[in-house]
Amino acid sequence: MNMVPVDLTTTINFDDPQSLEKREAQVKAKAAMVARQLKEAPIDTVTYRTDIDKETGRIKQVPLTQFDTDSDRADRFQAEAEHFNAVQKEIQQQKSHEEQADFDDLFPSEKRLAIERHYTPIIQKLATQHEELCDKVAEFEDDQTRYRSNLQAQFAFNLQHPEVRTVDCAGDHHFNELLKMGGLHISGYKMVERRSLGGRAVMVNGGAVSTPGSSRLVFIPVAVESLLSYAQSPEAQAYSQALYDAELQRLINRRKKAAVALTEAKTAARAALDSIPTFEQLISDQVKRAKK
Repeated sequence: MNMVPVDLTTTINFDDPQSLEKREAQVKAKAAMVARQLKEAPIDTVTYRTDIDKETGRIKQVPLTQFDTDSDRADRFQAEAEHFNAVQKEIQQQKSHEEQADFDDLFPSEKRLAIERHYTPIIQKLATQHEELCDKVAEFEDDQTRYRSNLQAQFAFNLQHPEVRTVDCAGDHHFNELLKMGGLHISGYKMVERRSLGGRAVMVNGGAVSTPGSSRLVFIPVAVESLLSYAQSPEAQAYSQALYDAELQRLINRRKKAAVALTEAKTAARAALDSIPTFEQLISDQVKRAKK
């Protein structure tokens, strides 16, 4: 709505027959001006975040600004995490220096005892792990026939042989229709199984159909005695050999890593003991001659 400009400084003349209208117009103008000022005034809503004052160690509330975004907070958290990690690393280094200083103050016999106490449980644990892995490799090699036989049986049962053919049907009605129309006749093949699909979707005439009685029909060549005959096929044997070799290699690699860890621990223990002079060496009569 467009309002007629009103001079708010005009003196009202009550003798003027138009004075009441003028007064009403002035009141409306003042009300509109006040409403406009209130609408334009920003609302003072401030959100605060909690920070720790590094100088005093006290918690303080800091108002968020338009620049204090999620990215800013992520950078701040990252900086705090890096500072924490640096402090922890410094503490660990200080602890190591103190332990080394305490170790240096020991007598030779006490140093040897400290080294034995440190490395004995480590070497014992690594030796046990290596022994267990050696046993696992030996047992797995001895169990090769049974292990591969199971894999080959799974190969046959899971219909992985390329000669096996399957036909999915959506229930008994579909099965009977296929049987009536000759859809179950595959030249040179015979049907050996009808497996339930448990209501899973099957393809019928190019579309997916799911019924409670859906099933999968399994066909094999007439010359093959049974489905499990494929367990002894060259394909099944190659399949089981590949899986067996992969598992055996995995166990051998674990055994090698355990052996390396055990050897490294023993080498470190021997080096630590060799670095400690014996009491006989300390009291020997050999004295290094000074240069003239």
